[in-house]
Amino acid sequence: MKVVKHYEFALEDQDEMLEKWGKYLEQSAKTPEKYPKYIFGPYAIAQSGECVKGISIMEIDHDEQLINYILDLSPPLKAKFELLYDTGKYVPAYMERKK
Repeated sequence: MKVVKHYEFALEDQDEMLEKWGKYLEQSAKTPEKYPKYIFGPYAIAQSGECVKGISIMEIDHDEQLINYILDLSPPLKAKFELLYDTGKYVPAYMERKK
């Protein structure tokens, strides 16, 4: 499954976030089967203010990968995940149901 991740963390938490991110990268490199695979990003959204916001697209094979991600980085990371589906599969299924 592919998921879009919208994330943010407060600028005041940047040191903690980057420390956790470094540990996450090490752990996910050692055991990639336990973590989501990045397809796009992570990219930050250009803005100024009191927090860093960004977006990524990740692929997961099972819920535990997403759970491990959340447990390793939250807090200070706040994230929202949205499931993507293949519209190439949706259209034929929709047309079949219309019959």
